[in-house]
Amino acid sequence: MKKIFGIIAALCCATIIYAQDEGNEYTNNEFKTIFGGKNIGGYGAVGVGYTTIDDKDAIVFNARGGAVLGHWLAMGLTGTGFMNEYSHNNKLNEKVSMVGGYGGFFVEPIIMPFSGVHVTFPITAGIGGISYTTFEDDEDEWDQENNNEAGQSFFVIEPGIEIEFNIFKFMRMSVFGTYRYVTELDWEYTSSTAMNSVSAGLIFKFGKF
Repeated sequence: MKKIFGIIAALCCATIIYAQDEGNEYTNNEFKTIFGGKNIGGYGAVGVGYTTIDDKDAIVFNARGGAVLGHWLAMGLTGTGFMNEYSHNNKLNEKVSMVGGYGGFFVEPIIMPFSGVHVTFPITAGIGGISYTTFEDDEDEWDQENNNEAGQSFFVIEPGIEIEFNIFKFMRMSVFGTYRYVTELDWEYTSSTAMNSVSAGLIFKFGKF
């Protein structure tokens, strides 16, 4: 009997200690997720960067929003717009530019999220569209027109790396680099791989991480 009571007492003590640990773990109504953490947060982000399109300097603007699961993984939706610089096309005898955008789903593993400086690896997959735009450069600068000479949709996969800085608990800033893979363009005005290129820039994130 003494052994039985001893075992019961030991189990009770272990249960009390475990319950205290669980109570501390689930403060603030937090709960575990299937991705190994106990937090579900989220963030919204805006960014700007530099790339090349058709071997011309270009600017990209992007926005992103999603959930942060267990501090270690983010996923959600993202969108990017772009425009390269105007250049002269000898065949059309006009100034031209390539403009468009793409969007889709992103997944972003976060390495060492509690460190002041850490790394993430976002991957975007989606669809987009691009147009080849001519610019009529008339003498009267108020009488200039843009015309879409061609347009095409495409699929895109864009893996990247970000060096992320925890500025505040609700704000992070990232220096990013990505490579954009796009299905081949099928038109006569430029290379079929004109969209494939490296991008680099800054992203500002706001939310609960």
